[in-house]
Amino acid sequence: MPALTAAVIGASGIGKHHAKWLHRLGCNVGAFAGTSPESVASTSDTLEDLFGFDGTGYPSVEQMLEAGRWDIISICSPEHLHYDHFMRAIDHGAHVMVEKPIVFDPALEHATMLDMGERMVAAARDARRVAAINTQYVAAAASYRKLMGEIGAEIGQVDSFFMQMESRGGAEGTDYEQIFIDLGPHPLSLLMAFCGPGEMVAGSESCRVERKCVEAEFVYRREEGGDCHVYIVCRNRPEGELIRRFGVNDVLVDYEGRNDEKGIYRAYLSHEGREICDTDFVETSLQRFVGAVRGDVERPLATAAEGLQNLQMQLTLLAGAERV
Repeated sequence: MPALTAAVIGASGIGKHHAKWLHRLGCNVGAFAGTSPESVASTSDTLEDLFGFDGTGYPSVEQMLEAGRWDIISICSPEHLHYDHFMRAIDHGAHVMVEKPIVFDPALEHATMLDMGERMVAAARDARRVAAINTQYVAAAASYRKLMGEIGAEIGQVDSFFMQMESRGGAEGTDYEQIFIDLGPHPLSLLMAFCGPGEMVAGSESCRVERKCVEAEFVYRREEGGDCHVYIVCRNRPEGELIRRFGVNDVLVDYEGRNDEKGIYRAYLSHEGREICDTDFVETSLQRFVGAVRGDVERPLATAAEGLQNLQMQLTLLAGAERV
């Protein structure tokens, strides 16, 4: 079977990791789209250092799509461009991985963004293309269960879920609601991974938005029955030790990503002195996406449809938020 061809839209940030993992998963990463000749030159050097990239960088998405046919396109552009780039990629005939959130533009009404998300999901379905969202913390649920098995802790029915997600941030505007736009998809996707399909119970939600912290609380009702009480903290911490902690039924684990003894970036979960090492969650996300495109697995780690549900919960929480 010939190698899948792949391209990345926006390869200077998280996109460079998409390109790296796609290459290591056996894809022929032949192109990326930047925004200017200067950004293309800089990103080309970065990708060459990462994995020996010898493809072509283009200063626009249009030029990249006109230059060749790509089996896979990863969309890592700013979230307000996701809709346009996603629809262009589907029209191109590509399978698509899009960074979270599936779409977001503060200039648009919430209903408009949800409609755009629905059109994205429908376009991929009608074209019979694999469409995934990179909410990679879905993979953390399996790692958590693995650690619980090693320490002999029974999970049972998930009655409560907690996650504290902190980021260094630093980008202009990473305050207030933007913190939740950047970080909120991770705990919401992990919640769905633990509880399965369901929905937020109307009227149960509360959200408090501060300059560097967003706290959200609500009840998630599983389709199979039963409720889960959810509490989420997302924080931008410019300095100091970052806290990344999550768990169900009050059994919490700490998470960090770091290089192992071989220099490979891995995921580490720890609980009361016990630690396990697992595959990096972004690697797992890209691996499942590529596997779904090849037909090796039934579905990606998180589908675009799940990304739309994630966005719907985000917007519901922000719509009724108290801003202080």
